[in-house]
Amino acid sequence: MYNILIVDDELLVRTNIKLLLQNFSQEFMVCGEASDGLSALDKISQTHPDIILSDMRMPNMNGLELCQKVKELYPETLFVALSNYDDYTYVRGALKNGAMDYVLKHKLNECYLLSLLSELKKRLNTHNKSKAFPDRTISALREKFVIDLLGGALLSKKEIEANIRSLGISLSLTQVIPIILSVDDYGRIEHLNNYNQRNILSFSICNIGNELLSKYPTGILAHIERETYCILLSFAHEASQAKTEETISSLLHQLSTNYKNFLNISVSFCVGERASHIIDVGHAYTKALETMCLAFYSGKQSILHSKPVTNASASLSGLDYSIEKILLTLVLKGEYEKAEGIINKLFQDMIEQKEPRSNVQMKCADLLSIITRISKKNQLDLNRIITDKVSPDQIFTQLSTLPQLWEWFLHCFFNMCKEIQLQMPGDSNYVKSAIAYLNRDYAKPISLQSIADEIGISMGYLSTIFKSETGQGFTDYLNSLRIASAIHLLELGERDFHKIAEKCGFQDYAYFFKVFKKRMGITPKNYLRTQLYG
Repeated sequence: MYNILIVDDELLVRTNIKLLLQNFSQEFMVCGEASDGLSALDKISQTHPDIILSDMRMPNMNGLELCQKVKELYPETLFVALSNYDDYTYVRGALKNGAMDYVLKHKLNECYLLSLLSELKKRLNTHNKSKAFPDRTISALREKFVIDLLGGALLSKKEIEANIRSLGISLSLTQVIPIILSVDDYGRIEHLNNYNQRNILSFSICNIGNELLSKYPTGILAHIERETYCILLSFAHEASQAKTEETISSLLHQLSTNYKNFLNISVSFCVGERASHIIDVGHAYTKALETMCLAFYSGKQSILHSKPVTNASASLSGLDYSIEKILLTLVLKGEYEKAEGIINKLFQDMIEQKEPRSNVQMKCADLLSIITRISKKNQLDLNRIITDKVSPDQIFTQLSTLPQLWEWFLHCFFNMCKEIQLQMPGDSNYVKSAIAYLNRDYAKPISLQSIADEIGISMGYLSTIFKSETGQGFTDYLNSLRIASAIHLLELGERDFHKIAEKCGFQDYAYFFKVFKKRMGITPKNYLRTQLYG
């Protein structure tokens, strides 16, 4: 087994090299990494690498100076320079000082690395020195330690202390705070990536996280399961609560920024309660895990703090029938603004009341039913309504938060209303505009003249083209909208005919009865008795 030390001041470069080296893990293992020449010298004395892959331009001590020190102190170690196009002076100096080769960073891929390692292997003593734990083995042991600690498998303080010491974990035994890190949209990540790709993501999350934690006095990040990771921080030597909170806030910001920039993922956090001794940190972690469930309501990139979680009522309830009927009516008229208001109120209430997920799913299923029923009735293409990459049968697995579901449904209802509007009668923009005004303001005292003024054409011209394109006169079309609204109010339980007439835009009660009977064939009272009561 040949050990490799990676030296580069760019975290992403080190991470990419480690990922490439995973493919050759049977013979080559990463024994450590460093961000500059000075810290690399410390790592060399601890890990005894066979090969050093080092950047040339670095702070504190650059690659050329490191190469000179390696030649002087560790002559058997092979040095390979990593460079950019403009590093020729450094590279030339490194080659003069014993570097075996140089690699242009933009050319570093699996095939190139295989060729390089094969050549280096010929120059190395084939005896396996086994001088240190490989980095991958250490990481696995540290991860197991954290999982056992959180699960209560480590029962004595001495056992915990011995593990921390032997594994080289930078963590004090007192004043320990667990922080849960959860990968947002993990259901979608699982759907789009295979097992190996998810393993690479997990590796990168841990590598970047622990690299950032190395800049703090204490801390470790470990993968627990699927989207869940745990950070342990100890504040044994920090008495100020404000300073502790500032440190945690800074760390979470750095983690979020790096994961977004390097891995293109977003994450949420839950900061747990402080455990006076590390042996009790499992209890604090469990409470934080319960609070983490609230990220379903707060959305992606949440930062929560551990608190008691009250279980919501277990009674099942779907979408209220009256809301369903109103939405159906509004969408069939293409009135998105009003439908949007109802959907916004529905989701705002679910978030504020922390509606149980079972109820959320039932209400979302009812909303889906509205979409499918209207699409089928009006022969709408579902692909034009659901243009997001998430299909209806995937919304509960790939949309992990309530705000995401909210956004998805608003998007679908907007597209559906737009498609309905395209089916409305009228070919010219004038008539389409007139119909849009009628659908919006039919309950107000509007007239052909007021609509013509809004559109900017003469009343006579609007009357002519309206009837030509819709097959109905302006008044007939307006009355049909008002009567449809009256029937809807009757179905919702309104029984005061004077109120119905007023709400639907009829200023005269007798005229309302006359128009209703002309269009429906019976009076409102008879309609109520025969159609609704049977």
